Amino acid sequence: MQSVIDWQPEKPFEIIPQAWLSPDKETYFFCDLHADAGAFLRSLKLSGLITESSELDQVQLTDKAFQGRILIGGDCFDKGPSNLQLFELLNHLREAGLDLILLAGNHDIRVYAGLLALDFMHDLRQAHFFVRMGRKCATFLAEVYHRYCVHEEAPKLADSLIEEALFPNEDWYRLFPQYAQYFMKRKQIEKEIKQIRSKRIDFMQACHEKGLNLNQVYHAALKAKQLFVDSDGEFAWFFQNLQLLHHSGSYLFCHAGVDDSIALCMQENGSDSLNEQFRNQMRSGQIFEMYYSPYGNIFRTKYRDKDWPFSSMGAETLRQQGIFALVNGHRSHENGQQLFVREGLLNFECDTQLNSNCRKKSKMKPHGEAVTIFSSSGTVFAYCCDMPTAKSFHPGRLSA
Repeated sequence: MQSVIDWQPEKPFEIIPQAWLSPDKETYFFCDLHADAGAFLRSLKLSGLITESSELDQVQLTDKAFQGRILIGGDCFDKGPSNLQLFELLNHLREAGLDLILLAGNHDIRVYAGLLALDFMHDLRQAHFFVRMGRKCATFLAEVYHRYCVHEEAPKLADSLIEEALFPNEDWYRLFPQYAQYFMKRKQIEKEIKQIRSKRIDFMQACHEKGLNLNQVYHAALKAKQLFVDSDGEFAWFFQNLQLLHHSGSYLFCHAGVDDSIALCMQENGSDSLNEQFRNQMRSGQIFEMYYSPYGNIFRTKYRDKDWPFSSMGAETLRQQGIFALVNGHRSHENGQQLFVREGLLNFECDTQLNSNCRKKSKMKPHGEAVTIFSSSGTVFAYCCDMPTAKSFHPGRLSA
């Protein structure tokens, strides 16, 4: 482990330390893995949850792993290089009986919606979700194809029929606005339509770059749906166990953030109720309504003008519930985890660009590793290979 320095927010923040509650057990937060199994393996080693000699196909858990909680903060899918290996590693932790919590990220829900759309191409609200997964999912489909499909007989369909099964037709471009007007602003609808036209071309180009023709893309998509969406699929446990958020002590964990309406819903019904409603929406297949609602805001927001608003009122509503800090990923940082004050709440932002593709694009060190540890003793530790020293936060120091 690195040496440790004091971690303080840039803006002044006042709290009565006695009101601050730690998580009920040591909590290890990992986020935005984006299908980089190697980065997750290194991060688990950095956390002390597995032995240094562990490999992807032979992981040895430590006592810490069984005593603590592993919280995956969303965005497990798509960029690669190792979607399937990442889910196999997560499944190993799950089957070992660890306390493992999976939070929904925007990329995770896009993949779920995209694969589910194969059964909903007649639904003009959702027919665009497959192509909306974007070029980043070409890696995922290529992995699925080469592991599961290459020795199977491919579907023998004309390209025109496959295109009808994967992509929205011209009726969608004409009718989508009237279906979407109750959930999206006019400018958002116009942008969505424009993007879907370009994403269709870009998506297929990315698949061709991965060596997949249209027939193979369709084959891989059907297999991916069988593996991840169908109830008896090999990886169906992932979506079946996704949660929107997790509340422990004075911390609220999610992928992106919250808004005023979610803060109020939590006050009225609690986080468990929100998670149950989210799972019901996932099971119902009505992804469009959820994706563009405050529920979707939890895994999509970047606190932009077009996002559902989070104001001082929402922050005060959370404080009344004993929540003084938000913990999320989604907004990436090149110099380790960051600590901000947002509307009077502390905000731990923990996306350190672990994925090797992101790091290469940003000209960062090639092998990312990071973890944010929320100790039951009250201290928060941030470890990251991009920081010369680790950082530690304790609420008691804020009043110093």
